[in-house]
Amino acid sequence: MRVVKLTRPRVLEPAEEPDPAADGQNVVINVSACGVCGSDLHYWEMGTGMDGAPGLIMGHEFSGTVADAGPRSDLAPGDRVTYIPLNPCNACPTCEKGWFHLCPRAFTRPVPGNNAPGAFAEKVAGRPDMVRHLPDTVTDEAACLVEPAAVAFHAVKQAGIRLGVRVLVIGGGTIGLLSAAWARIAGASQVGLCERNPKRLSYAGTWPYVDQAFDAEDKKLKKNLKKASNGGFDAVIETSAADAGIATAISALLPKGALVLAGINFSHQSVSTLMLTSKEIRLRGSMAYEINDFDTALGFMADKRLDVSQMINCRAGFADLQNIFENLHTGDSEIVKAVVRP
Repeated sequence: MRVVKLTRPRVLEPAEEPDPAADGQNVVINVSACGVCGSDLHYWEMGTGMDGAPGLIMGHEFSGTVADAGPRSDLAPGDRVTYIPLNPCNACPTCEKGWFHLCPRAFTRPVPGNNAPGAFAEKVAGRPDMVRHLPDTVTDEAACLVEPAAVAFHAVKQAGIRLGVRVLVIGGGTIGLLSAAWARIAGASQVGLCERNPKRLSYAGTWPYVDQAFDAEDKKLKKNLKKASNGGFDAVIETSAADAGIATAISALLPKGALVLAGINFSHQSVSTLMLTSKEIRLRGSMAYEINDFDTALGFMADKRLDVSQMINCRAGFADLQNIFENLHTGDSEIVKAVVRP
């Protein structure tokens, strides 16, 4: 089968690999479409996946059709499906509490697109209980956004957003835009979004779930945020994982506000503990999502309560992947969400 491999830092190359084995243990899926994720960009920059080994086939946000159902008697060849890229051990104390997304063994267990062959390929094999049927109302392309929608849903849930609160999202990428959407759906009376990339800032201004988009490079940003929120926001979802973004979040919050860190930075970062403590800010991390968060996101998309269709503004084939990553790496890309097909 045709695949695209990460052969070294910032280099993707086409290759041929054997089809995944129909071994009766996994479900084999014919890939229909696959999204390009921010974590893929991190791997591309580093040249390896989670395990540090070269030659990774990336891609974990995907849809497809069943090629071999393995042990799943409720699946048949040709069924449209998507996949939850988690692989908890189901045996550790964390898993016993139901926190499968926080399983400490997950990073050493094979996860498609992270440390095992992913969906930048014609076929991919995956754990049977993580395969989900796709409703007819969710297109192959839209299905590539179920996984990031679950990430954003979990972040908003961590913030405890309720009816009438003011919410600010830092970062206008996929997770930021989807966080804004979930905040609105959860009942936020005001949703603002900060972004430094002028092209993404312009797009955020058209996103129907955002009331106002703020230029993160504006020297009057703090003043503008305070004025727009009538003194401050009740909750901030920080998705940029940048020091400046975190500082803006702390500054923009009201006392006792909630700050959720939903972005990941592989470097050490500094945070003003004085500001955190003097405001008694509730600080929470947000890692991936619970399995039922994924199912919730899929259900909302199936019922059209969450519309992600306009986010996909880059459609291409596997041959274009290297160019897409180079574009995203510039930092001023116009791409909101890229989806590729084999």
